[in-house]
Amino acid sequence: MFGNSQLKTQIATLQEQNRALEDLIQELARRAEVGEAELLRLRSEIGPQVPGECRRLVAEGKIITAIKVYREHTGAGLVEAKDVIDRYRASR
Repeated sequence: MFGNSQLKTQIATLQEQNRALEDLIQELARRAEVGEAELLRLRSEIGPQVPGECRRLVAEGKIITAIKVYREHTGAGLVEAKDVIDRYRASR
């Protein structure tokens, strides 16, 4: 029970930080006169960030391990993690 409570608190904190960052992005975009469509385009170009450990594993040819590590780092599902790693591999 205690672990669940701590985990919920950490998740709530991360969600609050995420909302604050989203607000900051919106304010910076407004100041730079970047419209919503352009902001969405920029976000799609950047895509999910691949952790350094995953990049190293891909370079070593350890694709399945890279997918597993990506899931551990991000909480992504199997299909999403595989797609991200595959896109990363294709972009190299």
